[in-house]
Amino acid sequence: MLKSKPTTVQILSPEEEQAKFFEEAKNNVLVQGHHMKLSLDNGKLMDALKYASNIINELRTSLLSPKTYYGLYLVAFDYLQHLNTYLYEEKHGKKMIELYEVVQHAGNVLPRLYLLITVGSVYIRTKQAPAKDVLKDLIEMCRGVQHPTRGLFLRHYLSEVTKDKLPDIDTPSESGHVNDSIEFIIQNFTETNKLWVRMQHQAPSKDKERRENERLELRLLVGKNLSRLAQLDGVDQKTYSEVVLPKVLEQIINCKDKIAQQYLMEILIQVFPDEFHLATLDSILSTCGQLQTGVDVKTIIASLIDRLANFATRNSESVPQEIKIFDIFYNNVKEIINQRPNMELQDILGLHVSLLNLTLKCYPTNKENANEVLGLCKTILATKRKEDITKATCTKQIVQLLQIPLEAFKNVLTVLKLSNYQPLISCLSYNTRKKVSLDIVNSTIQNSTIIEEPEDVNSLLETISTLVKDEQDQPDMEDIDKEDFAEEQNKVASLIHLFDSEDPEKLFKIYLVARSHFGKGGQHRIKHTLVPLIFRSLKFIRKLKQQVDDDEISLDENQWNAIGSRIFQFVSETIKALADIKLSELSFRLYLQAMQTFDNCSLVSKIKDLAGKALLIFQEDIADFKAQGAALTLFISTLNSLSIPDEEIYETLAVQTIKQASRLLFQDQSKLISLCSHLFWVDHAKRQYKNEESVLKALKKALHIISNDSTPSLSVFVDILNESLYYVDKNTGAVPAQFIGDLVELIRTTHNKEGDPALAYFQNTIKYIQSQNYSGINV
Repeated sequence: MLKSKPTTVQILSPEEEQAKFFEEAKNNVLVQGHHMKLSLDNGKLMDALKYASNIINELRTSLLSPKTYYGLYLVAFDYLQHLNTYLYEEKHGKKMIELYEVVQHAGNVLPRLYLLITVGSVYIRTKQAPAKDVLKDLIEMCRGVQHPTRGLFLRHYLSEVTKDKLPDIDTPSESGHVNDSIEFIIQNFTETNKLWVRMQHQAPSKDKERRENERLELRLLVGKNLSRLAQLDGVDQKTYSEVVLPKVLEQIINCKDKIAQQYLMEILIQVFPDEFHLATLDSILSTCGQLQTGVDVKTIIASLIDRLANFATRNSESVPQEIKIFDIFYNNVKEIINQRPNMELQDILGLHVSLLNLTLKCYPTNKENANEVLGLCKTILATKRKEDITKATCTKQIVQLLQIPLEAFKNVLTVLKLSNYQPLISCLSYNTRKKVSLDIVNSTIQNSTIIEEPEDVNSLLETISTLVKDEQDQPDMEDIDKEDFAEEQNKVASLIHLFDSEDPEKLFKIYLVARSHFGKGGQHRIKHTLVPLIFRSLKFIRKLKQQVDDDEISLDENQWNAIGSRIFQFVSETIKALADIKLSELSFRLYLQAMQTFDNCSLVSKIKDLAGKALLIFQEDIADFKAQGAALTLFISTLNSLSIPDEEIYETLAVQTIKQASRLLFQDQSKLISLCSHLFWVDHAKRQYKNEESVLKALKKALHIISNDSTPSLSVFVDILNESLYYVDKNTGAVPAQFIGDLVELIRTTHNKEGDPALAYFQNTIKYIQSQNYSGINV
């Protein structure tokens, strides 16, 4: 006996099952719709109504999800619109009151109401009955469907087909008043929202998330009611404030559903004009405080703030003076935050960002409002944990709060006057504090903000202290990118050029304040920040001397020397700070720069001290032989350029210089001592000093040293020869012709070797001597 094979049952996924149900229902609608159109074409209205009822019967299904149901509804809607058009054209020969009665005898409630609404809309359009009466009847009849999905779409259909038939300000009085339309829409809105909320409870709790998503897909069906209200010309500000808004807000509060409250508050703000919101701010914001815990109040309020801030910016004259926008928002936001202790910190901070934007757009000159917002934020942050504050989302909001005033005021001095600004920076992590500090520095530089008061300099440097000095929570220097660090410090150093004042006493105080801050920067920072401070200080004393010379400032010699002593001490101590961290060559050069400045400013008494400090660095800290040669060459050049009137001081310095040169390697010794000869023959506008004996003595000493070198360099001999020729060219009488001749002969007989790279140097020098026809010099 043969056994039959078991039947295989195909199991469909939920999506496939929905598609199957939808196709079956849609095909039924298409078939019934086809028959309905044929009946209308043949003038068989009653048959057409029967087929229309069959179309709507497909909407009685409970098998479709809300989203799929929407698709079926749209197909049915098209056929009902076709019926609507036919009825309006009145080819059927019946009065609308008859049809209005006929369709009420449909067997099922849902088809009956859809047909009633369709006929009722034509009833109004043909003016065979007052709109207000028909609308009132239809809205009451719709209560007959309480199934959430079916009722929701039925009321949406009612809203769609009556939208162009609502009484408004230009409607004849017998048809109705705008208040009838308002009542109709609000009633429909209220019932629609109740049905929409009820959808949440149709499925088991495990399907909560799916049901919420389905509801969100249908939210426009509810929101369109509010759009209809906003489109009525008769809804002016007074009507909105006294009639519309109270009823809408009552429904929003009473529904106690977070999804509905979130969406409806957002759509309310979106569809009605900004002028209406300005007049009803307190009502809207107090409602925000009564919303369910899960509602994102921050987004709602921020949206309202941004809209009104932009409106006030565009239409500043349209904002009534009696409406204190900032005060209303500030007080309500503070209250809402207090009412919601579990509100996320990032949302609280987001509200502060919006409040700050609002006040700076609406009241750009009112710094106190901005300070109040920052103060409220500071107070709230004081109650929060450090780990919460330093979360990325919260940090971003705090940084935004700190950037907004910089962008709005474009003047760091104005921002620094906000007493609650700096404390907010201290709440942040090291890297974020550094970023904010850089924003402040960049803003100051970009806006070329001149800072003229010592107190303001102090406030600025305290505010950006993360860039100015080492902090406990900063990374090790080994972990910091060296290029980025140098760039940051160079920007900080650029601030020094913006510290300025016409009052010399005040300017010097500014430099003292700056050094007190920069001096705490540690060895990695001060090499960037103290150098420009030194140069600005030297520029300061040069400018002051010019003002004295031009009689712009009256100072006697004692007063000038006293000022010079103060600035000398400042500059000297600042350079010493660099020398102490072994920036030897830099410090050496800065001392030389200071020597020239004090010489130019007739403060010669300070030069010997500065030169001594420079030579001490040369002796103790410059170890590289090449660097020593370069440093001493620069020292000789600097000393030669000075106008020191006291020959005793000058000669002491010259002798010390030769002494330092004598400590170098043989070849460097010889070259540098020959250069030292210029210290004894100074012939320029500032000073005349001519000591022929010392010149020749230095040249002979240089020649003696190189001659005793075990491996003498031809180039050094030629260097000495050229230095000697300088004095011959200047007709000084310091170098006899015999010395030149003997030196040339010495080079030729003992050091003129073939293949020496310096040979061409020597030969060119000989050619030069021959071309000059010096008296008594035969080469």
